[in-house]
Amino acid sequence: MPHKILLIDDSLLAPRLNETHFLRHFANCDLLLAPRASDGFDRFHVAEPDVILLNDSLPDMDGDAVCHRLLNDSSTAHVPVIILSGNGNTRLPGEKYSNVVKTIDKPVDSEALVSAVTEVLAAAKPRPNPSAAILLRDPVRIVFSGHTGFFTLRSAIQMAYGDHLNGALRVFLPGSPVELFFARGRFVFATSRNSRLYAKDSSVILSSTNIGLIVESEVSQGVSGCPMFLFLATRSGFPHDDVVQITREHGQRLFSYLFTAGRINFEFEEMGSFPEYARNFPPGTEDPDNWLLSSLRHVKFDTLTAQQRPDPNGNPNYTQRGYELIQRLRLNDVEARFAAAINGSSSLQQIAKKLGIALNDALLIVFRFQVLEIIDYWSSHVLSLPGGSSGPAATASSPA
Repeated sequence: MPHKILLIDDSLLAPRLNETHFLRHFANCDLLLAPRASDGFDRFHVAEPDVILLNDSLPDMDGDAVCHRLLNDSSTAHVPVIILSGNGNTRLPGEKYSNVVKTIDKPVDSEALVSAVTEVLAAAKPRPNPSAAILLRDPVRIVFSGHTGFFTLRSAIQMAYGDHLNGALRVFLPGSPVELFFARGRFVFATSRNSRLYAKDSSVILSSTNIGLIVESEVSQGVSGCPMFLFLATRSGFPHDDVVQITREHGQRLFSYLFTAGRINFEFEEMGSFPEYARNFPPGTEDPDNWLLSSLRHVKFDTLTAQQRPDPNGNPNYTQRGYELIQRLRLNDVEARFAAAINGSSSLQQIAKKLGIALNDALLIVFRFQVLEIIDYWSSHVLSLPGGSSGPAATASSPA
């Protein structure tokens, strides 16, 4: 699997890295971005970086506090940290924290940064096969497996849907995988034993629920994978009537985190019967692309990797089947107006201005449409090549 680099930085360093030879030098790595320390800690739920590039001054925490927290958490203590320092003190962090391997003064010299990252990645140990950690896994029942560097999650879902498979698409994240259940090819729900990731944005929904029951539901989900809302419903501790819809929507939100985790492993395990908590859950009627579109709407711009952030001066254009595919989607108003504005000659900046939408929102629509293989996106660098030059490999961005 490719190495993962986590950059925790709210400054303009990330865009500059995207324009310099840093990103080109580590083209086979996933460059994960986090504008705040809290976002950086959240990234560990979906990806285990091989090295952290840390700005020593962040909006919510200073570098000293971040290093201390990283070092005192068993899940993050082993990850090497390179400090990007603005205070000129290049020795103190490494002396205080054993996880700090180097400090580089700002403004950052790209050659020094490349050299430091190369040295750390060269010493990184190969990761074990994540499927080996799954209890009660039956290798004989694995229908297909792969990783998203070669086989997209959309293709995996289409295969399960088209072949009417019964079982779970298991996508591996640090700690606990995400499992998306299919009943004869129809979507049931996605869940994970990582209850913290599953309920990450559920504070409003759970606000009127007894705290003791919430803790009990989190423990239950951590052991069995049963979505906490289903558990609470059986204990009459959840006041919402539409538990089925809430469980489906949270599953789609959970699945959305996979698209910004970099390249990841997955497998499909066929099941004769589901876990008890999923046996009587009614499957949905969505087709793969509409289910994925609902999931992709939960992706936030700040969580996109560097490779997923296209040049805003580039041009979106429909793929060969893109216009046909988009007719089948249940687009919201902004997506529909964006789709109608794609003409192959207008840049993303021009489309966003014409529609009166924020550039980051337009970039997210491009991201969704790329994942669904509706559009290609040509960077301004490719568009400015001489007439005799071409190359789809030079497109600016790549979805997960």
